[in-house]
Amino acid sequence: MLWSARELNAQFGDARLTQRFMLLTEQLAEHPQSPIPEACGEWKDTKAAYRFFDHAKVTPAKILDPHRKATIDRLQGHDVVLATQDTTVLNFTAHQETAGLGPIGGPEGLLGFFCHSCLAVSAQGVPLGLLGQKFWARPAERAGRETKPLEERESYRWIEMMEDAVGGIPDGVRVVMVADREAGFYELFSRGVSGGRDLLIRAQDKRLAGEMPYLSDALFAAPLLGRQTVLVPKKPRLPERQATLAIHAAPVTLRPPQGRGPGPALTGLWVYEESDPPAGTAPIEWLLLTTLPVADLGDAARVVVWYSYRWRIERFHHVLKSGCQVEKLQLETERRLENALAAYSIVAWRLLHLTYAAREHPAQPCTSVLSNSEWKALYATIHKTTVVPDQPPDLSTATRWIARLGGFLGRRHDGEPGVRVLWRGMRTLVTITQTWELFRPPPTYG
Repeated sequence: MLWSARELNAQFGDARLTQRFMLLTEQLAEHPQSPIPEACGEWKDTKAAYRFFDHAKVTPAKILDPHRKATIDRLQGHDVVLATQDTTVLNFTAHQETAGLGPIGGPEGLLGFFCHSCLAVSAQGVPLGLLGQKFWARPAERAGRETKPLEERESYRWIEMMEDAVGGIPDGVRVVMVADREAGFYELFSRGVSGGRDLLIRAQDKRLAGEMPYLSDALFAAPLLGRQTVLVPKKPRLPERQATLAIHAAPVTLRPPQGRGPGPALTGLWVYEESDPPAGTAPIEWLLLTTLPVADLGDAARVVVWYSYRWRIERFHHVLKSGCQVEKLQLETERRLENALAAYSIVAWRLLHLTYAAREHPAQPCTSVLSNSEWKALYATIHKTTVVPDQPPDLSTATRWIARLGGFLGRRHDGEPGVRVLWRGMRTLVTITQTWELFRPPPTYG
């Protein structure tokens, strides 16, 4: 269980809402790809789910807050945590009867809203949980950028999340904010540096103070420090691959807008693939700006690996949309959709956590992720026996067994199981665990 009933009672202020949320989250986790009626099973449970998402006391923040507290607990013992941010578009054009949607760009007539998430990731690349999430719909007509103060622009979400996400994080845990080019605007760097935040941002070609007018000019002239290999996640029709990246680095100072100053002092890195990538793939090239120290190749390589973990937040949104299929939700208002998305976000994180925890900590007991009933039912099914050992298998072994339930063959060239086969395997595991608990005789005591 990711939280206690006491925490949820305090959050919702209603014991019935607490019970409904705990049951609903369990049902969604058991059937992450199913529509709400199918996941809930019975019509009374489906109606209860709709009432929960529409309740005045229920908000995305209240749904996610217990998960966020559990995430912060998981940060204990970590020296460094990467707070990865990204925005995804949720397309609900097929459900135009839903109130509160707005334009989402692209061809005229597309409707939906936006989801901005901040995912905590360990320095080894394991997703630890959500630190924050924000939803919004655009008005049909938007005022120009120049007519709004910074705090009212969409881009302010990056600064807001940077400042809010670190709240409550234990002393001694260094939080590094990691984001793509959309976050590479001057105000974020300025506020981050002045507020003592650690930043690792893929930059646009920023103007610099000093002899070199642009970031690219300074970094193209910087010496080669060395190379680092990173793991590039799979994409449609493209397998996971390793990429070896050349790294150049130099100290830089951003040029402030007229009338402001001085600009923040940072380290810039130029990172690129020297060899040709597989056909159909663009070579990696990053201009990075960071507050982190970069004194030598070891520091630079660590920064590059940490930036590569930004792909985790993209995978999280992929699981949320393609795995949990949230864009197929048929709810009547944006508010109900946002509450449902917050609940599904917890489910999506659990699936992602299982995938990467098994890769980074394969020797851990599987009880760090699975319940006793789950691993015993899994062992009995794989080995076709009712006799299970006293000690659970390690996480890597259990994860590959779950993947086998989802159709993973485990051949030499198959690599590690991905999220999709684990989705299918977890659904099967739920069923066999229920059967195990139903027919397994209760323990007897002398």
